Amino acid sequence: MALLGKLPIITNLTLTLADTEYSHALPNGTKKYTVQCRTDDVLKLSYTKEESGSTYITIPEGASQSEDNLNTNVLVLYLQSPTAGVIVEITTWTT
Repeated sequence: MALLGKLPIITNLTLTLADTEYSHALPNGTKKYTVQCRTDDVLKLSYTKEESGSTYITIPEGASQSEDNLNTNVLVLYLQSPTAGVIVEITTWTT
């Protein structure tokens, strides 16, 4: 799906260590994003640094999380998983 005539940007982020917070800054002009796990693992997603282990959204196995109609230039996702080596697929659409 193209948003505003642009192709999405796909990022694969490897969470090398279990229960460790990793960050991913979305590109400037992001209008929509989707996050999912490549394998059947649980993800924790937070929008605040150092809170992905306490204040987070759970993305269950086989599910995804998306937000659209964003109007921000700076948005960082903070992710972690109880399993080491999890690959997180992040798709973003920009203006």
